[in-house]
Amino acid sequence: MSRTVFYCGLRFSALKCALLQLFCSALFSGICTAQPAVAPVVLKMGIHNFPPNIIVHADGRCGGPALELSRDIFEAAGMQVEPRCITPARMYLLLDSGDIDFSINIKSTLKLSRQHLPVEPPYSKLQLVLYSHNHSSEAPRDDSVAAIRAFDYQGQRQQLLLRGYIFVDLPDSVSASQFFLHQRSQHLITYDGPFRSFLNKEQPELLKELQRKPITSIDTFYILSAQSEHQAAMQQAITQFAQKHRCLYLAHCLPQP
Repeated sequence: MSRTVFYCGLRFSALKCALLQLFCSALFSGICTAQPAVAPVVLKMGIHNFPPNIIVHADGRCGGPALELSRDIFEAAGMQVEPRCITPARMYLLLDSGDIDFSINIKSTLKLSRQHLPVEPPYSKLQLVLYSHNHSSEAPRDDSVAAIRAFDYQGQRQQLLLRGYIFVDLPDSVSASQFFLHQRSQHLITYDGPFRSFLNKEQPELLKELQRKPITSIDTFYILSAQSEHQAAMQQAITQFAQKHRCLYLAHCLPQP
């Protein structure tokens, strides 16, 4: 066994040196050094403005139930979550490069690489709908559709394009909703829950003036980057959390308002 050698100097008595050497030997097996702290794993979550699950504030801060649930899931496994508030189009690029570790999305999105890992159970179920202005409104009658850039809406974008609709792409769900509500497009393709949540805070009286056409229901999932070195640990954390709380949909693990 190696032996620790101390240079005590003139200010220490022989007794103090002996006691110090004995203390270090007993605690550290002859090596009197402090152990460095292990840095926690920090996961980068890509999120975009999608109320009420994700809300990006005017100052750039983002939050909401989806971020809080993600923190609950991964902190239970000893990992921290750092949000990256970005547009959907940029989020797909950063998932591909591994600059973000995960996001919540529809796994069939064309811009989403098939190499990334969607994890069961789903996060939530969304109802895809097409809203339209009434003929009495001042909205254009040109079959224009406000939409989120880089979203293909479970193949519905292509279907509507083939039928002659003209897409106007906006950065996120809020900007697309605002574009439509300001009567700059005839239609809006959107997810019903987030749109109604946004409208109830802005202009709830407008809902009765709009025509609503349901299209389909779509599940969303945690999507784990194929480039993330933490992919296996993230998958295990999500699966264990769902099993512990018996979640059919992860969003339902949160207390409902």
